[in-house]
Amino acid sequence: MTDVAVELELPPLTDDLEEAKGHLARFGIARVAGALTPAEVAALKGRLSEQAAAERQAGLAFLDGGGANQRVWNLPSKGEVFCDLLRKPVVRTMARHLLDGDYCLSSHTANIAAPGGVPMVLHSDQGYTPRAIEMALTMNVMWMLVDFTEDNGGTRLVPGSHRIPTEPPQDGSVRTISAVGPAGTALVFDGRVWHGTGANTTTDELRYGVLTYFCRPWMRPQENYTLSTHPDVVAGADNELLALLGFRVWRSLGGVQGPWGPGTPLTPRFGTVTRLDDFIGEMHPSP
Repeated sequence: MTDVAVELELPPLTDDLEEAKGHLARFGIARVAGALTPAEVAALKGRLSEQAAAERQAGLAFLDGGGANQRVWNLPSKGEVFCDLLRKPVVRTMARHLLDGDYCLSSHTANIAAPGGVPMVLHSDQGYTPRAIEMALTMNVMWMLVDFTEDNGGTRLVPGSHRIPTEPPQDGSVRTISAVGPAGTALVFDGRVWHGTGANTTTDELRYGVLTYFCRPWMRPQENYTLSTHPDVVAGADNELLALLGFRVWRSLGGVQGPWGPGTPLTPRFGTVTRLDDFIGEMHPSP
């Protein structure tokens, strides 16, 4: 498979973000304990359950994993509690660390793994880029809203695979380990790490998780938030959220009828673009 050694062990749980940075370097993975309080877990799980049920009732549910698992997309438009996740210290610290200081939201989704689901194909989150690029271009955070176990479909991982210069083979030959952890844990992983949803082999447990996927700001995001974000969310968003959603020119990229200036966030309003002069964040001069 490769001459790069991998370790089929998880990094220990830690609430020390500096220690977690070291785990990312070694394993490509960090498990941040207590990233969410019990109250936050309950609020997120409750809102996600409501949204998932409404989408099923409306005939809009997106099912995968053989039809057992449900994905819920575009979470910034589906509850303020999901936007709050984007401002958590683990996000700000780990994304700035792994993505060299600046980042955008690529997608913010949920995966509810139900009994009977099949394992997801092993992949990396930046498999659409040349593997020869020796840096993390993306980063994912799996927020565990229930205890993740091997039985209920905890994400399958290959620790250390961020150092392997290929995508995983699809012949089932790769050994994986389940990302277990208590509810409230944030599983942070480098975009090059091989992983996939596990199979939920329980009889009655649903595995609730929210996936917050970030990319470097010069990359095309998975979700086009400048089109898909609900207008009410845009109208009420602060400048940090607007920047994460892509309403910002970054080093001349992403303008409307030309660049509007370094770091300037843009807000669409009825077909026009309004400048936001009080953006709080690191400004990047045009080259």
